[in-house]
Amino acid sequence: MKGAIVGFGEVACHGHWPAYADSSEFSIVAVVERSAERRALATSLSAGLHVYATVDELVAGETLDFVDVCTPPALHGAPVLAALERGWHVVCEKPFLLDAAVLTRARALAEERGVAAVPVHNWKLAPIVQAATARLRRGDIGRLRRVEIDTERLKDFTGADPDRPNWRRDPAIAGGGILMDHGWHALYLALDWFGHEPRSVHATLHRPQPDAVEDEATVRLAFDGGEAAISLTWNGTARRNVMRLEGDGGSIAIDDDRLIVRGTVNEDERFPSALSGGSHHADWFAAFIPRLAGYFRDPASSRAAFDEAAACFRIIQGVYERS
Repeated sequence: MKGAIVGFGEVACHGHWPAYADSSEFSIVAVVERSAERRALATSLSAGLHVYATVDELVAGETLDFVDVCTPPALHGAPVLAALERGWHVVCEKPFLLDAAVLTRARALAEERGVAAVPVHNWKLAPIVQAATARLRRGDIGRLRRVEIDTERLKDFTGADPDRPNWRRDPAIAGGGILMDHGWHALYLALDWFGHEPRSVHATLHRPQPDAVEDEATVRLAFDGGEAAISLTWNGTARRNVMRLEGDGGSIAIDDDRLIVRGTVNEDERFPSALSGGSHHADWFAAFIPRLAGYFRDPASSRAAFDEAAACFRIIQGVYERS
């Protein structure tokens, strides 16, 4: 299947591009990038690549099977809708879409055109998270009662665009702060592990200035039969990710590269790479490729992934509206 990457920043270059290059199912034939510098970088990676400055140029110049949207968050909507209008499948980096009306339109277009529109929820594909999820699903800790997810960073990540390297601190581009950025991952993991949306959400945000995005957040989600506690900071003393799943028969702990299970079986395993190691995770995206191919072959199977992203948006938007 022939595709185009829209937005050739660091995640596209170091995360998505290598996975596609190793794929036997997908071929990237075009890139859309507003920055001349990044367009030149894309061209240097593949002599036959078609490079465009705008989505309009892409639509006029290409016949594709899919589009992979890797722009900053506020710029997701236009290329997603343009691709769906053309009947092209869409895969889009989190935080997916930041407008309820655009979400509704994208869902309707995907169904009308018979194509898939799915988010990149790649933390599910981290080997240590896959291992924890497998043990939860087979009942090693009994029924899930509580999830704790702590994400600690020393600062927000700087982007590749020379005109706006600090876009994660710009609410007009990022759509929010650390809750929209790292919190999105924590939310879809909690939703996946509990298997349904929460009954209630309570959150506290810290903003260094009144008009700034939040650099710290705590979120409490009440599920039927359980709860999730999420803690996020860009002001940490170390870069780390810690997660804990507590069931009525044991627990699963993820401490960056260490998985500790106490339940029907007891395990203590080290993984080759830490969950907090790096930001691009080409191996996680490569692990997503077979699932993505399945979504494109059977678009109806992709609707749950779309709905999961829509649920993340509703939760975060609700927090922002109340804060």
